Amino acid sequence: MLFLILILSLGLNSGCVAAAVNSSTTQNSTNFIIGYYINPNVTPISEIDFNALKKAGITDIYVLVTNNDYLTVLSQAKKKAKAVGIRTNAWVYPGFSHASKVAQMKIGVQLDVETYIMPAYLLQILGMRLSTYGVPFSVTVKPDGWDGAQYYYLIAPLCDYIVPQLYAGEYNQGTTGLTNRVKYYNQIYNFFNFIFPKKIVAGLETYQSDKNTTPKNASTITAEIKAVKPYTHGVILFRYGLSNFNGLE
Repeated sequence: MLFLILILSLGLNSGCVAAAVNSSTTQNSTNFIIGYYINPNVTPISEIDFNALKKAGITDIYVLVTNNDYLTVLSQAKKKAKAVGIRTNAWVYPGFSHASKVAQMKIGVQLDVETYIMPAYLLQILGMRLSTYGVPFSVTVKPDGWDGAQYYYLIAPLCDYIVPQLYAGEYNQGTTGLTNRVKYYNQIYNFFNFIFPKKIVAGLETYQSDKNTTPKNASTITAEIKAVKPYTHGVILFRYGLSNFNGLE
């Protein structure tokens, strides 16, 4: 199966499929992404001040949706986000079956694959890539090295960018550990950076840890963003509603 995935992934970067990847990458390649994960079950879209998000420098939102609520939630989110110049992405888990319909809405898709058996999900990742023609498609994963082997070299050809969950509090890592990990990714995937530019967008935690959900202060978040910025194409903050981020200091 891995051989088949590699052959198909090479095909993704040629011909008509390459046009889809290139068109979806273009809108994300000209600036540093500063995104927010949003769980509308915790923080309804109607309660979010999108003007404040824009003022804080947010470029993208990643909105958690399911097969049952994606149409209503994403339609509302996109309307509000587009009005202030913020891009909308659907944040989904394996089993989501409406990626093509989301793409038709001109909304990006991020597949959240938190697993220790990444090769088992490659066909699903490939299928979602093919279904998201013309919009950004990304994959969020556990941090390779901090949390097992995540096979980024197999994922990279199948998406526009990979989002390692570099949650320092969960892995007892400070800013130095965070910086070193991202430098490592940048070195390892230099080949992909040449062929598939700007592959790594860092997922950063805005609160202390799952055991202590006290939001980090703004200066700590800024320090983490600045630590990874030289080595990544952006950051996505987890999550809105548990955050003191109001823009880079």
